[in-house]
Amino acid sequence: MPDISRAIPRVEASSVGHTISHRLLWMSVSLASVLALIICYDVGTERLVVGSEEGGWSYRYLQPFRLSTFAVFLLASLVSVGLLKAEDGVAGRSEWRRILLWIVIGLGVQALLRSLTPFSFERIFASAGANSFYEVTRHYFAGTVLADFDRVRAYFPLHAQSNMPGKLMLVYLLRYISRRPDVLAWLVVILSNLGGVLLYVFVRDLSGDGRFALASLVLYLFVPAKLYFFPLLNTATPFFVLLCACLLQRWLMTGRPLYAGALGVSLYVLVFYEPLPLVMGLFFAALVARALQRKDIGWRTLLVQSSLVVFAFLVAYAAMYVLFGFDLMSAFRQISVEAIQFNAAAGRPYGIWIRENVPEFLFGVGVCQVVLVAVALADGLLRRDSSESRLTRPIVVICLGLLAVLAATDLIGVNRGEVIRLWIFLACLFQIPAAYVCARLKSRVALALVLVTTLLQDALGTAMIGFILPG
Repeated sequence: MPDISRAIPRVEASSVGHTISHRLLWMSVSLASVLALIICYDVGTERLVVGSEEGGWSYRYLQPFRLSTFAVFLLASLVSVGLLKAEDGVAGRSEWRRILLWIVIGLGVQALLRSLTPFSFERIFASAGANSFYEVTRHYFAGTVLADFDRVRAYFPLHAQSNMPGKLMLVYLLRYISRRPDVLAWLVVILSNLGGVLLYVFVRDLSGDGRFALASLVLYLFVPAKLYFFPLLNTATPFFVLLCACLLQRWLMTGRPLYAGALGVSLYVLVFYEPLPLVMGLFFAALVARALQRKDIGWRTLLVQSSLVVFAFLVAYAAMYVLFGFDLMSAFRQISVEAIQFNAAAGRPYGIWIRENVPEFLFGVGVCQVVLVAVALADGLLRRDSSESRLTRPIVVICLGLLAVLAATDLIGVNRGEVIRLWIFLACLFQIPAAYVCARLKSRVALALVLVTTLLQDALGTAMIGFILPG
């Protein structure tokens, strides 16, 4: 990938603008940290109910708080904060070296945190109850799954039966590297973490601020929802969503037809893997509106090249149908109908979960990050030092776009409970506002506060709550 620092102007999101003063921003970070500690205390004392017993779905506590959990949290914090401090020594080096360092060290910290769970990655990945995709790949050929998906999926275990075949195809591809379930599990984790690189590129392209982008990557690696559900295939969904976001933003920046065509193919892959993130269309529409308002792309270019997006999508659709006999729309339609039927059969009423989905989702985002969404939006709207109009400022577009997606995803009512797992892709993007606030403060201490409280929530939730129960 080319060095994006040469492709775009440097515009610091953390440049001085004191409509919301640094003191107020610091107070916000401090308050968010205190609230996060309160929630962590509620988890440690088993007072917090994650889910809704009335709505027919909740996660139960498996283990009590142990000193070993706190010891692992301290070690993870020392390593992570130490890496933040060590960035002073690599500040003059390539930005990609710093990214690689976080990806590698972050993987080690994730392994440390996940050692707290009572179940190994191998057991989780091989479990037909927790991750039935692996079981299916052991008994069916990939070609058979694609060519006769509507019929054979009736014989799959529940999770594989209720999903598009993209997750199965990913496991088939990874099996070319290894057939061991423990290795496959870590390959899924690595793919999920590579989504952080795409998030870095997206934020850097949109804002021009490397500090902002790197903070987004750091927080992405430790999203509670992601940590709780490693190594399930939902944790890889953000990679495909962010691939679409990166290609869209590059297309809007450059107007190059190549990016438009690649976006069309990537949208097909996204639906093939997980159709729920199509709700991100609201977020993508906000990016397009911003580009038009700023005249980054003209109406004529947008309309002409949008046909390339559609054409590339249809080419991918036709290629899969001709080569493998797979009909994307037929599969999507059947999966959607059965999702509605599942909610009825499971006794999960719409009204209860419209209320309960949001708190459950926000817990998966991270308490600090949730509080700082409002702070980032207010700062973006009130700052007076920007040459851009309020509604085209990157952080304003991001916050409003994400809030619109959250509202739409909740109101359509497809998911009722389990949204910590099912909305992981959205939880990862909700890290951006917190990263913005830390970048505005130009302080590693601020980022360290958010990161450490997140790691505490990661450790407690992973050790104590049964988010994954292998059959």
